[in-house]
Amino acid sequence: MGMSVKKSTRLKALFARPETVIMPFGVMPIHAQMAEAAGFEAFEVSGGLSAYWYGVPDVGLLTMTEFVAHCERVARSVDIPVFCDADTGFGPGPASIRRTVHEYIHAGVAGIHIEDQAEPKKAGGQTGIALVSDEEAIGRLNAACDARDELDEDFVIVARTDGYGAGGGSLEEAIRRGRLYREETGADVIFYEGLHTWEQIRTALAETPGPAYVIPSYTLTDRPSMAELSEMGQSIEVTPFIYPALGEAWRMLLDVRAANSSEPVSAYMTAELKLRGEERYGGVGDQWVRPGYADIRRMEEKYLPASMQRDYVNNPNVND
Repeated sequence: MGMSVKKSTRLKALFARPETVIMPFGVMPIHAQMAEAAGFEAFEVSGGLSAYWYGVPDVGLLTMTEFVAHCERVARSVDIPVFCDADTGFGPGPASIRRTVHEYIHAGVAGIHIEDQAEPKKAGGQTGIALVSDEEAIGRLNAACDARDELDEDFVIVARTDGYGAGGGSLEEAIRRGRLYREETGADVIFYEGLHTWEQIRTALAETPGPAYVIPSYTLTDRPSMAELSEMGQSIEVTPFIYPALGEAWRMLLDVRAANSSEPVSAYMTAELKLRGEERYGGVGDQWVRPGYADIRRMEEKYLPASMQRDYVNNPNVND
C-alpha cells in the first residue's frame, strides 16, 4: 500500500492483517523517524510522553490539547502512520470525546486508543485503577466512533480495557469487557492492557472476535515467535524499543559520577565512531531528522544567490 494512500487507511489495513505486525512504541519525533528509517510500517506514541516530555507521571495530568499538539509533531515528522494514546478520551462528556477525536484527525494522527478507566486515570500496570460502568464505557466509545465517521471512517478507534489490572479485576472481567465493546460499539480493535502470562493472553485473544492485541505487563519478558503470536491472533506487537536508552543513559550517568570525568562518554563515542558508515551506527541522533542536513544544503544551493551560500568544503567540521 503506497504513500498515496491515507495514513489512517494504511493503519487500519495493518490491524486487519492475519499475521502479527510489529509496531515500535516511543514518544518523540526522532523515535518515529528512527522507526521509519529502520523500515517499520507504523509507530505508536506512548502515554509515556507525560514523563519524557513533561516530567510528570501518566495519571491524566496532561490536557487533550497538550497530547494532540505533541502527537501532531510526531505525525508530521514521518510518512508512516502514527497511532496514539488518547487516555480516557479527555471527557467528561460525549461532546468532549467528539472534539478529542476530531482534533487527533486534524493533527494527522491515524488512530487512537481510548481507555475504560475512571478519572483520575492511572498508568497501565500501576495500582489504583478503577473502571467506569459498562454503560459509560460503551457511550464513550460510540461517541468516539461517531466522531470518527464524521471526518474519516478509516481513522482507527481502539477500545482499551484495564479490566484485568483494575481493583477487583480479573482475566474474566477483561474478556467480558473486550467482548462487550466488540458487540456494542463501533471500535475497530480491542486492546487488553497488562496481562501477566502468555496463557492469559492466548485465552483473551481466542475469546475476542475481530482484531485484538495485548500489551503484557513489562515484567513478562519472554516473547513467543512472531509465528506463534500470529497463531494466537495478536494483531500488533507493540515494541518499546526506547527502554534500553533509559537504562543505558542512567548507567552512563552513574559511571560519569564514579569516574568524576567524561571519560565513560568518550569511551562510548570511540566505540560508536567505529561503526560509522554501517547501519548500526547511532551517532548523536541527527541522521534521522527531516529535512536532513544534506537536504538543507541542497535547498541553499538551489534557492540562495551564490553570495549567500555557505562553504561546505573548506570547513573544519568536514570529516575526512
